[in-house]
Parts: sequence; C-alpha cells; structure tokens
Amino acid sequence: MRTMTDRSRDSKEERLKRYYQTSVRYRDDLITHGESFLNPFLILIDRYLDKGAQILDLGCGTGLSTRLLTQNGYDSCGLDLSPLFLSVEKREHPETDLIAGDALQLPFEDSTFDAVVAFEFIEHIPNVPKLLDEILRVLKDRGYIIFHSPNLISPYLPAFDLLRLLLGKEGRPVFAETLPQAFQWLRKNLLLSLKKKFSLRPEFLYREPDLTEKRIGGDSDSVYLANPMDLAQYLHSKGCAIDNRAHAMSWKNKFLAAITPNWAPYIGLVAHKIPHSG
Repeated sequence: MRTMTDRSRDSKEERLKRYYQTSVRYRDDLITHGESFLNPFLILIDRYLDKGAQILDLGCGTGLSTRLLTQNGYDSCGLDLSPLFLSVEKREHPETDLIAGDALQLPFEDSTFDAVVAFEFIEHIPNVPKLLDEILRVLKDRGYIIFHSPNLISPYLPAFDLLRLLLGKEGRPVFAETLPQAFQWLRKNLLLSLKKKFSLRPEFLYREPDLTEKRIGGDSDSVYLANPMDLAQYLHSKGCAIDNRAHAMSWKNKFLAAITPNWAPYIGLVAHKIPHSG
C-alpha cells in the first residue's frame, strides 16, 4: 500500500520535473552564472581526481561545468533533467558531451565512472537515498563522489542573513527575507544540527519548494535540507570512506569549515567507494 508520504513525494517529483523542463526564467538565471561561479567546485575536484578520470557531472544545468571539466583534462559527461537547460550549450558547444536524463534512473551501466560529481544539485533531489544508490551503482570501485552545495541546516547561513538584515541589506529569498524569518531559521537550524550531530542514522528531511517564480535563486526551489551529516552517514553505511565534509574559499568560511565541518555554510562532501572483499 502506498503511503501519503509516497504519494506526496511522487507529486513533488513530477512538479519539480515539469518546472525544470519548462522554466525559461530559471534557464536564463543559470546562464548568468559564469566560470568564476564554478571555481570552488572545480578546485575541489582537482584536489582529489587525476586528469583523464571519467566523470559524470550530475545536474549540470546549462552544461558549462561539464565543458570546463573537459577543458581541465577530464573525460566528462554531463547529465541534466532539462533539455531546455542544455539547449544553449548544445547549440554553441556541440562537442560537450551532454545527456538529458533523470538522475534517479541513470542511463548507464554498473561501474562506469571514476567519479560522480555535482554542483549545487543535491538540494534539489526529492529522494536522496535513491540518488545515492544510483550513484554507487554506476561508480567504479575506489571511485569518488564529490558534492558541492549549500548546507541548508547550517546555523551560520541564517546568522549571516540576520546580520545583513540588521545592516539594512537583503536576506535570502524565502528562507530569511525578514528578521522574524531569519530568527526562526536560525533556531530551526541550530536544533537540527544538534540533533543530527548525535543521531546514529541519517534522516533525510524535505521541504516544499517554491516554484512560483516570484524569486529565482537563493535555493527557493530546493527540496532537500542538504547537509554533510546525512550524506556521510548514508554513504558510510553503504561501504564508502568519507574524505571531506566542507569546502570554503574565503578565510572566514575556511575557519568555520575547519572547526565545525558539519555546520559549515558549504558542503564539500567527498567520499570514495571501498571495494567489497572476497
């Protein structure tokens, strides 16, 4: 018997799929993100992967990240749910290896890739365990998983938004547009971070995405409350070793990532698949 949660998740998956496949405004916003926006992701990948590695770039959006990975010496294939998002790159750079497909049902054989990487993608997935299982299926033994995304239960993100709002600047769309929202988000993230710190198993928490297009960006369309604790616990339970949890570029965020990697503003989750013995 299908539960209400199952039906709700299916509905959410369908709505997200329609949104990403049809939203021209979202595509146009992605196009504004140039090469410098991807630098933290590319730096993290270069730290762990050898040139020539066969990489699957999941949720590649317009395909720019896949092209840059190829230019950096990797054998890269990009996959995104939306043919609309991929259309510009396919037209202007047809040599970039891009596929329109569903990350929850990857169109690849087992043990195909040396690494599966994703930039600001995991927070848009309504069924994270299913995604992780698919990634592990297509990943070779000793292959790497690399995720770079905002940590949506980090207490630091609402604290920074709170400071910006107090200084008369804008906060994060949907999450912290007003001072009461920022305070509420800070309280919620503190409680969630503490709970997950002492939890013995992952609990993937989801939110209702805002697909109204009143605001584009700021993770308003995110569905999974992404954090490194869930991801690390689940991947470890599936036989992976965890190499890294947080990534940062600024001195401030580097300090936070060093002292509290599970709470840092940005996830830099790196894991590798340990071969089965026997």
